[in-house]
Amino acid sequence: MESPVRISDRQVPLQDVERITADVEGWLGPLEGALLYRLASEADPTGWIVEIGSWQGKSTIWLAAGSQAGRGARVVAIDPHVGTYLRADGETTEPALRRNLDRAGVAKHVDVVVKTSEAAAAEWSRPVSLLWIDGDHEYESVRRDLELWEPHLLRNATVALHDTFVWRGPERVVRERLIRSRGYTSFVHAETTTAARRSERPVSRTAISRRLELARRSLYGVRLRAYDSNTLGYARLRDSFGRPGSMT
Repeated sequence: MESPVRISDRQVPLQDVERITADVEGWLGPLEGALLYRLASEADPTGWIVEIGSWQGKSTIWLAAGSQAGRGARVVAIDPHVGTYLRADGETTEPALRRNLDRAGVAKHVDVVVKTSEAAAAEWSRPVSLLWIDGDHEYESVRRDLELWEPHLLRNATVALHDTFVWRGPERVVRERLIRSRGYTSFVHAETTTAARRSERPVSRTAISRRLELARRSLYGVRLRAYDSNTLGYARLRDSFGRPGSMT
């Protein structure tokens, strides 16, 4: 990819962002990072890019780099940095997040908020142009994150969720709150990430496009789950042709 990313006010190739984030702990794939980069670059700068679940900053860096390469929407990274089974008692991931943002040269473009999603939302009053949900993956928590932040979304804002398809909580929220509501369109996916743009009631042409997008997404989900379970040896076969991730 040749698109530039602005880090510390200098232009670097997009692949350098993948290199910079390669040793940042996290579970975001490079195709997902590229998708977040694109969505962030397109985000309306009159709104904010809100990240729920920063961990040590892998996705935060992609979002900040993409924003600075594009329209310049500011990023707010929300995470309590304590608790959950992923951290030992008393452990905090905030220092690692700040170190990684500083090392990547994007720290000045990110507001770090050390709070739960609910606590941050209670004090929030600004518009949101891109909402990235990657916090607690239990269904109730994912649904609550969307419910808390949805009222702040701009008319054409984008919502993206991590670990769809393969995690029941995020996938169920996508199906119930994005697909069934018909209030979202322009569905795209990369690896386990699903994104969609908020929309008014679809007109006929948009509705047709939406059905095609969802059909592609459904087929991709079947393939991805088959890969994860290696159904009929699919993973071995797919690996012989290249990595399974794709973005459509």
